[in-house]
Amino acid sequence: MVGLSVGQGSKTSSFPRVGGPPGASGTGTISDRTLPQGMTSPFAAFGEIVDALAVATAVLNTAGIVVACNQALLEHLHRPRPEVVGEPLLGWIARASERAAFGRAFMGMRPRLPGHRFSLEISLAPALGRPLPCLLRACKLASDNVLVTCEPEQGERVPEMEMGRALTRGLEALDHGLLLLDGAGRIVHANPAARELFASTTSPPGRRIALGGEADGTAGSTPGSTPGSTSLLGRSLLELADPEGARTLSQGMSQARAGNWHGELDLRRLDGESVAVELSLAAGRGDGSPMVALIRDLRERRLREFEARLAAQVDRLLASSLRPQESVAAACSAVMTGLGFARAALIARVGETWERWQLRTDHNPRFGPLGPELAPPPTWSTGAPVVDVDPQDPQVRALLGEQDPSRPVVRVVLGAPARVVGHLLLRAAEPSSLDPQAHRLLATLAPQLALGLSNGLLMLETEALAGYQAMVLDQTTVLLDSLDAEGRVITWNRASEQLLGITAEQARGRRFGVDVARLQGPASWTELWETLRRTGQFVGEMGVLNHAGEAIPLHLEGRLLRDHRRDWAGARAEDGPVIGAVLVGLDLRHRRALEDQILKAQKLAAVGLLAAGIAHEINNPLTGVVGYSKLLLERQNLDPNVREKVEKIAVSGERCRKIVEGVLLFSRQQEGGKRRRVELRSLIDRVIGIGEYQWRMHNVRVLREGLGDAAVLADPDQLEQVLLNLLSNAVDAMPRGGTVRLVLGHDGNPDQGGRVRLEVTDEGVGIPPEIQGRIFDPFFSTKDIGKGTGLGLAISYGILKDHGGDILVRSKPGQGTTFTLLLPADKTKP
Repeated sequence: MVGLSVGQGSKTSSFPRVGGPPGASGTGTISDRTLPQGMTSPFAAFGEIVDALAVATAVLNTAGIVVACNQALLEHLHRPRPEVVGEPLLGWIARASERAAFGRAFMGMRPRLPGHRFSLEISLAPALGRPLPCLLRACKLASDNVLVTCEPEQGERVPEMEMGRALTRGLEALDHGLLLLDGAGRIVHANPAARELFASTTSPPGRRIALGGEADGTAGSTPGSTPGSTSLLGRSLLELADPEGARTLSQGMSQARAGNWHGELDLRRLDGESVAVELSLAAGRGDGSPMVALIRDLRERRLREFEARLAAQVDRLLASSLRPQESVAAACSAVMTGLGFARAALIARVGETWERWQLRTDHNPRFGPLGPELAPPPTWSTGAPVVDVDPQDPQVRALLGEQDPSRPVVRVVLGAPARVVGHLLLRAAEPSSLDPQAHRLLATLAPQLALGLSNGLLMLETEALAGYQAMVLDQTTVLLDSLDAEGRVITWNRASEQLLGITAEQARGRRFGVDVARLQGPASWTELWETLRRTGQFVGEMGVLNHAGEAIPLHLEGRLLRDHRRDWAGARAEDGPVIGAVLVGLDLRHRRALEDQILKAQKLAAVGLLAAGIAHEINNPLTGVVGYSKLLLERQNLDPNVREKVEKIAVSGERCRKIVEGVLLFSRQQEGGKRRRVELRSLIDRVIGIGEYQWRMHNVRVLREGLGDAAVLADPDQLEQVLLNLLSNAVDAMPRGGTVRLVLGHDGNPDQGGRVRLEVTDEGVGIPPEIQGRIFDPFFSTKDIGKGTGLGLAISYGILKDHGGDILVRSKPGQGTTFTLLLPADKTKP
């Protein structure tokens, strides 16, 4: 596997680099060429060196501009220094073909490493006289500037020698390595590219990251530190291959003697480092003929292939899941493994807080919140995207865990367009320096990871917002649903589920008013939908059928939703396409129950007012009828026939008097007794004691259940009347006998304003549903004529309401009836 090692790429130097921003290391301006001797200048170092050389010499920047030259070059050109420094060297080359050749060779040096050379035959064009033929040699310096020498040619040119020299110069100028082998396969010549390829590295020892994720701890070495000779000449080509590669190479050399051979294999540099090459062999016919080997360095190509594979893998992983804890963590793990790191920590900004995602090669990812003391400081978000950090920094050690502090750590800033969304900390697997190529690759992948993390966090925020909105909608007590442009349900809140008994899963995707929540009666959803699309809204009261087919009265409002974005023609937002509708429905059952109560109260008030007036008018003559009949009955000599008739008059008058008293009580014209603390258990015992014997005669038993301590503030006589009315009605509802159950309890904590609950349940015939709403109306009775006045429940209802309580009924035909009395509990201590 080909590795990336420290030392590849540009190196630093004390010499300045020309062409960068002013003031930066290695930069300068062309105006510096006019500085007098002795003044400080970025090019002073170049001037001192080139002036000491006897051969005509110049230093060019990356644009081919002369930044320094010696006196020998000025003498060849017959020009003063100010006319040469700051001008392109191409301007002093005589022939166009030579200028083109020099330009190609010079541009080809840009991607090369320092030390790369080329040579050309050119003719300099002096200010006076004929062009001067010269041999130009160029060498790339560590500062990316180029050192050029020009040696005038001497003597007469022999065509054969010129051809040989031209061929040699052509081989020397090749970008790829070229080796000439003798018949025994020994290297007899190597061009500069080949010598550079197989030379010992001059970089300091460092950690090499193998493509594919294997960390190589092999350190580079300096020239002369490798075993054996440091020269290629005289060595067999087979010595540069490992045993497996030597067999392949030997077969290739045999095939080359019959024609040519081409293949890829790994060869060893003089320092023992493996390098992947593309090798082409060609030889003359027969054994012992010389051979030419053309060698192409594959490290850059394989590096680019590795970078492309890693970037594609990161892309696939980022798109593998909508949750960043899965996709982004997997992508960062791939980067960590691919570049040979042992541990990583992704510090992600989730909302306004920070989280730590711990990544290791031997464990699954771990996620957790990050305390404020470990939050990344603002300085982390500034500067270069990839930074070497101190592995002994307490914060770094806390984020990555207690590990070997000698292992280098790098921090990658994940910056999205709006803000920095995270920081990726990576710890090396070996205690050696990091590869600069790894820094470059991390800087390339950082925007890709930042975008994936930003999108993932946006997805989390969107899900959180959607969940919050859904929670808010679920907390509303009204029907609140949304439909698409075709009227199909998109959202269905909890109130809709509770109101109609239809779950959200059952409702989604079905048409409202047609497939789900159908309308009752003549109202047509199709007409309402057309009205909504035409006018943008509708409001109305209508019955909506629940899951059981029961009609629920709703106040339903609809609003049309349109796309508010303007089209290319600049249409108004209200004319945009319809994207759906929102429906709001209010359950009218409670409101209608309140309306019924108000109507009932108004009716009771009107009847009570009328009854009070009638009762007062009847009460006066009735008093005379009852009184005189009693006086007649007191006579001892009253004729029996007359006595019988007077007794009937007295009984009827007494019955009328009781009716009048009930009417007066119902109309609340009579003042009730004084209210005091009443123990309901004792009151129940008194009422049962009054009528228990008579009820037993009708085969009715009265059972007490759960009679605990319960006290209310009330008029005991009126409560006795209510309970006696309910028990009498229960007995009348069971003509064949049965059981009446009394259950006493509490609703809520009585010490905190709860209510006392008393239930009276019989086993009678029950009350039909159609008349349950009328049983508390005055003078309404289901008993036979003469057996009831229809005022018992009405009076009981009035008494309980006057005490701040309520009376409820629950009944089914054939299953008995339960009356529930609710009264405020007395919070005072006895």
